[in-house]
Amino acid sequence: MVEAKACVICSVISVGLLLLVILLPLSFSYIDYYHYGLKQRKSTGSVQSDRVYTGGRYLNGPDMTFIKYRADAHLVHLDDVGVFSDGGDGNVGLSFIIDIDFTYKLKKDEIGQLHRDLAKAYESVILSRTNDAIKNSATSVKFSDYFNNRKNLEQQLREAVQTRWDVDPPMHATLGQFHLGRIKIPETVAQKQLTAKIQVEKNKKEEFLQKALLEREMTSVEVNMINLEQDKLLMSARANANFHTAKAVAESEKIRNNAIINGTSTLLTALGIDSEEHTTAYTYIRTLQNRKNLGFRVSYLTDDNVLKTKSS
Repeated sequence: MVEAKACVICSVISVGLLLLVILLPLSFSYIDYYHYGLKQRKSTGSVQSDRVYTGGRYLNGPDMTFIKYRADAHLVHLDDVGVFSDGGDGNVGLSFIIDIDFTYKLKKDEIGQLHRDLAKAYESVILSRTNDAIKNSATSVKFSDYFNNRKNLEQQLREAVQTRWDVDPPMHATLGQFHLGRIKIPETVAQKQLTAKIQVEKNKKEEFLQKALLEREMTSVEVNMINLEQDKLLMSARANANFHTAKAVAESEKIRNNAIINGTSTLLTALGIDSEEHTTAYTYIRTLQNRKNLGFRVSYLTDDNVLKTKSS
């Protein structure tokens, strides 16, 4: 009887030890350093969201485990996000495609609320809200700013994304790095842009040609005005010169004639010629003598032999 009891006790102890060896390891739950954890009952699937566990080993019992959320940064790469730029005056701008890279981290203190609100669907909801925020914000940015003002554009898109995440129900996440990547313009849009640029350059060329033509016409008018002014000055100078020359010739002729008259009068007085007949004869002979085509000469009647005096 005693031996039978001893056998039963040994069997119970053996089973207990066996169960302990089996169940003890199963009672420990582990969380890596890059995870947050919420307790979850295996048998029912219910989650205890009131406490957030960090990396470590926990003795929770064989029926308990952890549902895990990432504690490190989530890296997201968005390819080919279709956006519209600001077209100005209420018009829809150009359509093109951009790439976005960003990181985010879940807020530790809000993991329980995150599980209650979204559970594991939070990633798809975050991606959806991010796309909406980027597309809505992009419509207020001019196309040229995507190339000339990228830093401010990135900040604008980042703030738009974080604001969209904070709308109820919030995403319980904080945006980290945010980078605007490649900007890809569809071929049709690029062709339209090129055509528009070419047309602008053609318009500028035509405007330049018109200005050049106008400048040449104005220059031609100014040259004609200068030439006319020059001709006017030359004609005026020639007229003045001719006038003064004629005046000088007339003055010299007047002085010469006065000298001849005075000299002749003095000569006639000195010779004692006082009759009109003799005076007329002398004047006639002198006139004949001064004619160049007549071979008649009286030496004492030449102009050189006439006493010349200045008129008073």
